Amino acid sequence: MNPELRQLIEELRADLADLPDSLAYAEFGEGAAIDALPAGLPTDLRDLLLVTDGLRAGRIELASSSTLAGIQYHLDYAPDFSSIPQDRAGWLVVGTRSDEPIFMDRGTGAIWYFPPNGTEWFMSDAFEELAPDVESFVDYYLLGPGYADLTPADDRWFAFLDEQGLLDEDDEDEG
Repeated sequence: MNPELRQLIEELRADLADLPDSLAYAEFGEGAAIDALPAGLPTDLRDLLLVTDGLRAGRIELASSSTLAGIQYHLDYAPDFSSIPQDRAGWLVVGTRSDEPIFMDRGTGAIWYFPPNGTEWFMSDAFEELAPDVESFVDYYLLGPGYADLTPADDRWFAFLDEQGLLDEDDEDEG
C-alpha cells in the first residue's frame, strides 16, 4: 500500500476515535494479523487488510478478514451477462455499497460494481469498472470526492469528508 494512503487511513482512524458518535457512520478496524488473513487474497486487498481489517465509511463497507468469506454468496446472483458466472473463481466480493456487492477482478485487481439503474443489482444490465485497483477505490471513492458518485451526498460520512477537506477534486489531482 502506498505510504500516503496508509497515513491518511491512520489519521482518519484517529480523528474518528475522537468523535464519540462516529461509530454511527464510520469505523476503521485495526490492521489484521498476517496469520488471520485468508489464503489466496490478491496482494492489494491483503495489504489493505493489514492496515485496516474492515472499513465502513457511510454507505460503503469493505469486508474484514473474518467477514470476507460470508459475503461471497453474492457471486451466485450475478447476472448472466456479466463475466462472473463464467469465471466465478476469478472474482471476489470485497464489500458492499448500500448492501449491494462490490467486486474485485482477481486477475487485474480492478474494482467493479453494478451501477444503479432503477432495478435490483442482480437484475441489472450494466456492470462497470470503478477503479483499476483497491487502493484507487479506497482513495477516491471511500476517502475522497468519488463518495458522492456512489451514494447520496447527504449523509454524515460525506459531511466528515468535507470537514476533513477530502472532497476537493484539485487536491486529488495533485496527489
